[in-house]
Amino acid sequence: MRDGIFVVDADGHVMDFWDRCYEPNLPPTPHGRRITFPSQGWDRRQYPGGDMGADPKTPAEMLSDYDQEGIDLAIIYPTLGLGMAQIRDAERQADMCRAYNTFVSNWCRQAPDRLKGVALVPTQDPAAACRELDRAVTDLGLVGLMIPSWIPGRTIADEAFFPLYGEAEKLGVPVAFHATGSETSDVGRFNNFLGVHIWTHVPEQMVSVTTAVLGGLFEVFPALRVGFMESGAGWVPFWMEHMDGEFEKRRFDAPRCKAKPSEYMTCGRAYFACEPEEKTIPFVASWVGEDQLLYASDYPHWDSEWPHTVSELMERDDLTASLKQKILSENALRFYGLPAPVGIR
Repeated sequence: MRDGIFVVDADGHVMDFWDRCYEPNLPPTPHGRRITFPSQGWDRRQYPGGDMGADPKTPAEMLSDYDQEGIDLAIIYPTLGLGMAQIRDAERQADMCRAYNTFVSNWCRQAPDRLKGVALVPTQDPAAACRELDRAVTDLGLVGLMIPSWIPGRTIADEAFFPLYGEAEKLGVPVAFHATGSETSDVGRFNNFLGVHIWTHVPEQMVSVTTAVLGGLFEVFPALRVGFMESGAGWVPFWMEHMDGEFEKRRFDAPRCKAKPSEYMTCGRAYFACEPEEKTIPFVASWVGEDQLLYASDYPHWDSEWPHTVSELMERDDLTASLKQKILSENALRFYGLPAPVGIR
C-alpha cells in the first residue's frame, strides 16, 4: 500500500510468448500446420534482449517488480494476444484463446490475491466465444473479457457479439476494449513505428466508443460495465461533445439511442483508463465523473513508465486525495467487481 491506498493496476500485461504460453497448451494441428500471430513488421524493442520494457518470466519476478512500483493487485492482459483478431482461422483462434486463458489462469494462481487475469475469446466464432468466456470465468476464475478494438470485418457493436455481451452481463464481468498499438486504419501511411503507435490507440478507442454508443450496447445491456483501455483519457471530453453535435443532426442513424452519446459515456458503466502524467485528468474527471477513471501501469511494455507510474500520480498537487484514491483503487475494484480487502474502505 502507498499512503494508505490499496493500489490496483487496471491494465497490466503478461508476456505471452509463443513457446511460453501458446505452444505448450495447444492441441496438435492437422498435417503439422503451425498458425501463429502474423508479424506486424516493427521492432518494438520489448522482447528479450531489447533495451526497453521488461520480461518477467515467472509470477515471482512480476510480483517483485510490482513491489518496487507499489502495486498491490494487478489485472493482467495479454501482449501477443492483443492481436488475437488477426488469427483468421476460426478453429485455431478458438484453440489459441483456450491456450491463453489456461496459461494466464495458471500464472495468476501462483498469487491469487495479487494477480487476476482477463479472458480472450474467439471473435471469429461468437458462439464458441460464449462457451469460452463461461469456462474462463466459471472454471478458471478470470475476472473480465478483453475484446480487440480492431476485428476484421466487424465492429465491436456487431449484433453477432450480443450473445457474448449478454453472457458477460450474466456472469457479472466487465468487457474491456483494447487496441494492439499497430492494427489501425492508417492503411500504411506511416513509414515508422513511432507514427503508427502515436496514431493507433486513441483513434481505435474513438471508434470503440462511437460504435458502442451508437450500436446501443448501453441500452441493450443495462448492467454491462465497459472499459476503454490504454489510450489515455484526455480525448474523452472532446469526443463527447463531438458525438453529441453530430447526433443532434442524425438521431435516426442510431435508433437504439434514447439519450445523447455523452449521457452514455457518463452513465456510470463506461470506464476510461488514464495515464498518470496526463495533465488533463482533473478536466476529464469533471466531465465523465471521478468514479470512471482507472489507473493503468502498462507494465511490462516498452512504453510504460515503470517503476514510477504510481509515484507520478500520487505526487501530483492538482488532484485531490479523494480522486487519487478512486483512480488508484476504488474505481478498478468496482469495474472488475472485486471486493475491497478487509480494512480498506
